[in-house]
Amino acid sequence: MDKAWNLYIGSSWLGTLTPTGSDDNWYYADFAEGDAWLNFRPWFIQALEAQQAGDDATWRAVYDQLYAMNLVLAADDGETFASPTVFVDGGSAWFIV
Repeated sequence: MDKAWNLYIGSSWLGTLTPTGSDDNWYYADFAEGDAWLNFRPWFIQALEAQQAGDDATWRAVYDQLYAMNLVLAADDGETFASPTVFVDGGSAWFIV
């Protein structure tokens, strides 16, 4: 995880995650908004709020919809991860692949 990752839904660029650290399961990153971020931001807000409230069913339902729209992390070198879980809170993010 020593490279920046671009977050896409289909061909829409949501932003870039630059990893800053990790623990056993999660990677932590700085988040920079992409061209399509504002179009999809409400989905990520809903998922984050549900996760913070301990509402697993809601955040999983949101992610099922994001996965159906082809949520992908892609690096410039061609490496990709389909269906990542990414939480974004302002300029900070954490994700698992």
